[in-house]
Amino acid sequence: MARRYIQAQSLTGLSEVAAQFGEDASAALKSFGMSPRLLRERDVQIDFFQYCQLLEHCAERWNLPDLAFRMAPFQHLEILGPVALVTRMERNLRDALRAILRNLLIYTNNLIAALEEQDDTAAIVLSVQTGDTVIRQYRFLALAVTKNVLEQAAGSPIRFVEASFSEVAEGKIRTAEAWFGCPVRFGAARTALYFDRAVLDRELEKQDTAYHSIIRRFLSTTRDEAGLSVSDGARDEIARQMELSECTLESVARAMRMEPRGLQRRLKAEGTSFRELVDNWRRDRAMSLVTMTRIPLSDVADALGYAHQAVFTRAFSRWHGITPLACRQRAMGVEGRP
Repeated sequence: MARRYIQAQSLTGLSEVAAQFGEDASAALKSFGMSPRLLRERDVQIDFFQYCQLLEHCAERWNLPDLAFRMAPFQHLEILGPVALVTRMERNLRDALRAILRNLLIYTNNLIAALEEQDDTAAIVLSVQTGDTVIRQYRFLALAVTKNVLEQAAGSPIRFVEASFSEVAEGKIRTAEAWFGCPVRFGAARTALYFDRAVLDRELEKQDTAYHSIIRRFLSTTRDEAGLSVSDGARDEIARQMELSECTLESVARAMRMEPRGLQRRLKAEGTSFRELVDNWRRDRAMSLVTMTRIPLSDVADALGYAHQAVFTRAFSRWHGITPLACRQRAMGVEGRP
């Protein structure tokens, strides 16, 4: 698996929360081999999974199961660094969000965000590759900050319909509902924030049209300096489209402004393929849905694009050497019980 990174801006708020409870954020970073300078020098990449482990460590050691929601008030649009600049180029919130999502790889290559519009409701759907790392706090934080980004980009508060998390509830319901101001559902099929679709039509007040070409050039240079490959972009787009259940080689190539055959050739040159990237997404998403939610396994199979649960069961067993039911029972601590 390619290295997974996130910008050090994601540490924003950790020091402030630590100070509120008499804890030492610098010591926490040192225990994970991370320099305390990262709390000040934010424009660098850090290992994504190491960051997630740090959040889980602090939540447990500081006895703050709602750590993510305490950090969230300190994280706004600006934590995205240069990606935040795209909001100065767009006319309405819909276009601004799409521009942010296109450039999110600059901030992190392990968070996939998709904008979904259906009937009168819109949603930002988040997907994170978990590997073998617990990422509860990060997932909570990512959706909590999504609220901040939406409202700051829109220039006014938004009334949200529902927030959902794929994790099961662990004493965070009241905190989460207080933060989002709407019902919060845990153990859902996906992590998402729902709101009125009409909000997307809000026109943005600030448009630095004179700087559009400069911003585009800067973002392009930043992407190049980040060393983002075609497979990085394809992996990001596959995850986004799989969340919306409409992923094909042709649709991914179209989104990347490439011909399907050209995309296949580039992926092969980088040692992978479209099918392998889709398989990797399904494998990681399957483990998350099986172990972190309680939704029926038939619904898990459907969410992953399998026509039959038996096909999903065979695939899961091939990936992980265990059936999804046995894996869920193990995660729940009920393995071997009648």
